[in-house]
Amino acid sequence: MAGPDDTESLQPEPQPVPRGPVLNLREHDLKTAYANTCVFVNTREEFILDFGLALPAQGTPDRPQINMLVSTRVIMNVPAAKRLAIALSQAIQRYENTFGVIPLEQRPIRAP
Repeated sequence: MAGPDDTESLQPEPQPVPRGPVLNLREHDLKTAYANTCVFVNTREEFILDFGLALPAQGTPDRPQINMLVSTRVIMNVPAAKRLAIALSQAIQRYENTFGVIPLEQRPIRAP
């Protein structure tokens, strides 16, 4: 015969209530671009990040010419750029903890 304590243990435990703001993403005008390189410059007030494709090197072996096809430019204020750097660092750490270290190999620039 079940006692009063047995029915209480069958009830689900209350779930914690999420705290903080809810982020709603509006993606109806979203444009996606692939980038294999990023070049950035900064002023005192902003960071300017150009994302795009690094094209095969041209020129001569002693003076290679590297071309980049820029597809997206992102301009961020300095605190936002720092938050991005911290978030990327944390995401890379989680990735490497799961899948292993990401090798950064130096590739020689070759002219055709």
